[in-house]
Amino acid sequence: MEKYSEAINRRYEYKYLIGRELVRGVTGFLSQYLELDEYCRERENNSYTVRSIYYDNPRFTCFHEKLDGQKYREKFRIRTYNNPGTASIFLEDKKKNGSFYEKRRAELSEDTMRIIDDPHFDGNEERPIPEKDKSLIERFLFHLRGKAYFPAALVAYDREAYVEPGGNNIRVTLDKNLRAASFPSLDQIFEEERLEYILYNWIILEVKFSQLLPRWLKRLVSLFNLNRQACSKYCTSLGHFLGEAPELKGSVANV
Repeated sequence: MEKYSEAINRRYEYKYLIGRELVRGVTGFLSQYLELDEYCRERENNSYTVRSIYYDNPRFTCFHEKLDGQKYREKFRIRTYNNPGTASIFLEDKKKNGSFYEKRRAELSEDTMRIIDDPHFDGNEERPIPEKDKSLIERFLFHLRGKAYFPAALVAYDREAYVEPGGNNIRVTLDKNLRAASFPSLDQIFEEERLEYILYNWIILEVKFSQLLPRWLKRLVSLFNLNRQACSKYCTSLGHFLGEAPELKGSVANV
């Protein structure tokens, strides 16, 4: 769904938490500078669904590194979109350094999915991994085998996305209806029945850019009185189930 190449994709990412009452005004403002992403056009509510399974170790190191504000972090997730059969499934490795992040992604075949689902299976050598994806998948398998990583949370939300006309420097997303389940299996990535809604009437606004800060961003922030803040979908979701929900600024706490 989202257009990221097999190569490392480097960007900056600014996040804001906004109420639903601001959405129409914010999208109206954005339409002056950006256009609706091609995958959102002609869809209900101008949105598509993002589904991710996040991995962590038994000590929930990724979760606590985020809560502790550690500058350098890495997390793995399996990501797909919408409903079964309508989108590919990807492995993503996202590394963050403050506001800057880089992401590597590989599309997963059925054989590779089986390897990930059972990384200790003796017949894995009989299921070849494409050379272009080998380093990323092997790094993930190292975390599964050597660091006991496991599926910690299934997170889903509906994304309304805007992009720069004729360019790829700027991408803005509004992520709505955040919902999640704890400790899923890989084959549950499309399940909706067991998901619990987390943020209710709040929307996560993300501004992503790879070069210059958008010139209109200061005006957007001032016009709608936005406060830039950390808002991890994974941490918010897992914290909800662990009873350690991270405090979100902007009058949203312990969701």
